[in-house]
Amino acid sequence: MNSKLLLPILLLVSSTALVAVDATADSRFADRLTGDWGGTRSQLADKGIEVFAYYNAITSTIASGGLGDETNYAGDLFTGATFDLEKLIGWDNTTFTLSAIERHGSDVTPSVGSQYSVMQLVGGQTTFLYNVTLEKTFREGDLSVKLGRMTATDDFVGSPLYGYSLNNAVNGQIRAVLFDGVMTSYPFAVWGGRVKAKTSEESFVQVGVFQISPDMFDPTKHGTDMSISSDDGVSVFVQYDWNPVLAGKQAHFFAGVNNTFEMELPKFNSAGTTDRFTRFYAHGDYQVYRESDTTDEGLTLFATLAYTAQEAVAIIPLQSTLGANYKGLLPGRPDDRTVAFVTYGQFSEAFSDEQAGLGNSRVSHELVIEVGHRVQLTRYAYIQPDIQFIQRPGGTGDIDDAVVLGVQFGASF
Repeated sequence: MNSKLLLPILLLVSSTALVAVDATADSRFADRLTGDWGGTRSQLADKGIEVFAYYNAITSTIASGGLGDETNYAGDLFTGATFDLEKLIGWDNTTFTLSAIERHGSDVTPSVGSQYSVMQLVGGQTTFLYNVTLEKTFREGDLSVKLGRMTATDDFVGSPLYGYSLNNAVNGQIRAVLFDGVMTSYPFAVWGGRVKAKTSEESFVQVGVFQISPDMFDPTKHGTDMSISSDDGVSVFVQYDWNPVLAGKQAHFFAGVNNTFEMELPKFNSAGTTDRFTRFYAHGDYQVYRESDTTDEGLTLFATLAYTAQEAVAIIPLQSTLGANYKGLLPGRPDDRTVAFVTYGQFSEAFSDEQAGLGNSRVSHELVIEVGHRVQLTRYAYIQPDIQFIQRPGGTGDIDDAVVLGVQFGASF
């Protein structure tokens, strides 16, 4: 047997043992591996304190192509607590969230040579303080205000459908929006605020304002540097979401714009900079097929688009993803997900010119195709074998197209 496949297979076999451990299936916390802690967890929740923890990990191996053979493992632990301040101290409709992240492991992406990471759990492999936020709702929940240490990806440019991808071209957010240092992202928290207002029974609009800085992605700060300096900038998001039911099936659409001010962004192939940047983005998904009127099992398709005209500062000014997510494709497996993604990222001419000026090959585009199947082992644990094909890694055409095999697995505690 190929030794590169041994670890994913062992993880798949060992993880299936969790199926028989679901001792809390009828309890309040049946979706958590550690259950109700002998009743302590329910008592805390009744008082307004809910503790959470999620662990996700990926092991990946380069089956062919790229720059060389490599197998690696990376994991991410996200844990914290929410405090219902109405129950605790009488502050109506107010929630305080405190969370932390621990990341470990390494990425095979450098050996693939791709622009997009094939292991979305890699980025700042250390321990971070993350959310320190206060959120209050008004008008029976129609208006929400959140302030504190947070990131734009907590609320903007994302969909639950993205979370099934192992490649970070999709997972978390539309990746092109993040490449140029103008959007804050998990696990790197900054000062920020978000206002969300319901505009109809099917729609809402939200506005977010976030600190950005030249070193906001520095993992050595561990999320504890809460200073604001003179060279920081401001990243502003405006997003409109519409969630209609069309022909009896659910649809979701959002469109937004990100504007960045005051932080100097270097221009490619030039000594110049700009302190203004604008990018537009959009998403749409629709359940094109539902197995019956009494279930949500069926096929959902989605598409994304991110675009900026400022090619002088954007590595990938144009990115689009097409995706498919089938819930319950296999008989008797209603909670499994079968997924597929195709992402196209077009490099900017200015970035290509800069690479040529440095003596490197020019770049054009990178294409990622991904297929996976998530097995929902229990309400609290899953495992997902996955295969990725990366065409033109790094956009040059000098690197052989790569095939990456991976397994992602995780549990809620």
